[in-house]
Amino acid sequence: MFIYLPTLITFVCAIYLYFTRTFDFWKKRNVKAPNPIPFFGNYIDVFFRRKHMGVLYHDIYEQYPDEKVVGLYRMMSPTLLIRDLDIVKQVLQKDFESFPDRGVYYSKDKLGNNLFHADVDVMKGIRKHLTTVFTPNKFKSNFYMLANRADQFLEYMGRISDENGEVNMLPALRKYGADSIMMTAFGIDLNPYDENNLICDVLDEEIQYPSYFLELELLFPGSLARFDLSIFPTKIAQYFKQIIEAGATLGVTEKTERNRAIDIMMELKRQGTISSRKGDDEKENWVEITDELLAGQAFIFYLAGYGNNCLLGSYALYYLAKNPEKQDILIQEIDEVILKHDGKFSYEALKEMKYLEMVFEETLRLNPMTNAVVRNAARDVQLEGTDIIVPKNTILAISPYSIQHDEKYFPEPEKFKPERFSAENARENHPCAMLSFGLGPRSCLGQKFAQIQFGICMVKILLKYRVECTKNTPESITYTPLRLLLTPNERIYLRLVNRDK
Repeated sequence: MFIYLPTLITFVCAIYLYFTRTFDFWKKRNVKAPNPIPFFGNYIDVFFRRKHMGVLYHDIYEQYPDEKVVGLYRMMSPTLLIRDLDIVKQVLQKDFESFPDRGVYYSKDKLGNNLFHADVDVMKGIRKHLTTVFTPNKFKSNFYMLANRADQFLEYMGRISDENGEVNMLPALRKYGADSIMMTAFGIDLNPYDENNLICDVLDEEIQYPSYFLELELLFPGSLARFDLSIFPTKIAQYFKQIIEAGATLGVTEKTERNRAIDIMMELKRQGTISSRKGDDEKENWVEITDELLAGQAFIFYLAGYGNNCLLGSYALYYLAKNPEKQDILIQEIDEVILKHDGKFSYEALKEMKYLEMVFEETLRLNPMTNAVVRNAARDVQLEGTDIIVPKNTILAISPYSIQHDEKYFPEPEKFKPERFSAENARENHPCAMLSFGLGPRSCLGQKFAQIQFGICMVKILLKYRVECTKNTPESITYTPLRLLLTPNERIYLRLVNRDK
């Protein structure tokens, strides 16, 4: 026993030193940081799924109100949380080439080459082609398809309301989000309102549950890509690859003028390779187009189109029910605009609904979908207005929730006040204070589509119903740690009251 005791002590000490070896990183750079715990860093509550990562960032953000940046440790990985909006602008816009990637790398054959996570060369090459899906003409042509899906959703909501006297909004809106994005992007009818069809719920559960492979990557950087592992289940990668494979046989094998996402993807597949160069002064890199790469794009279209939309719609209806005077203003605007357009709801009518746009922006401000905007330093960089030099391969994180709830930028930040985003008031907002869709060359392509998808759904609902709280409506909203996006812990039950009555 005594022979092995020194060996055991040496082993324990070696393990301790290994799992604490980075914990002087921020101290050496004179950056304030909360004290880390061996192995977990500041990540212990996230690791045990007691706290959402977005909530962790917000807690740390609030602990250091006078700092421009704050250090933390995600497991053993040093991460810099940015609090200063000038540095936000530097990282996301002004000095983009120094922070081009998100720093999350996993199997390229299992969704890792999606537009959100892909390295900068793949991102640039794919992005310049997919932008054609998000043009005003395309939005206009999509309008009636989205309106048709919203009509089916409204019928479904009415049935649920009649049966139960209230509607659990998130799972209901999940069906609309999934149905509308799959039809407009891929021409696929999920038929989600059939009670025996559980595809939306199955996909949601598989995609949204946070994987421990992310923690593995934080402990052993590069391990996911090296061992061909993914942060998403293999069955999800296979599902979206099947969509790409089916695209070659579902009427999109020849170039079309429809310019749905699947049409653009099939055209890229026919080309075989694309260049990532956007200007003459850029180095030309060629990107090979594979089914796996295109499956990654199909996946991110779906996740953004259903995940963000169902949350945004649920939160908006919740705030309108809790603030009936705001709902009155919105209903009045909808009625007046529809009357002006001879009782018809059209793309042109939707564009005139300015208060609806304000509700969209204020809901996003209160509840950004993403837990953080993350970038990886491609070189050693000095942060503007500081003496801090961020070493190459350091992760920088920006918390949209924290910035959008900071009273320095938005007075009375916990109140639902759509008027913040009126044309007059919006001019007073800092240009980097709204980060729900990111900023700069890696900002979300689908912001305008999300606004139209949201707007059509809200108008269809509020033309027929008012929304009201019930005894089961939560007083406030917290976030579950068991979901990828910032998702309510509570079920948002609301009553639909027919306006004709």
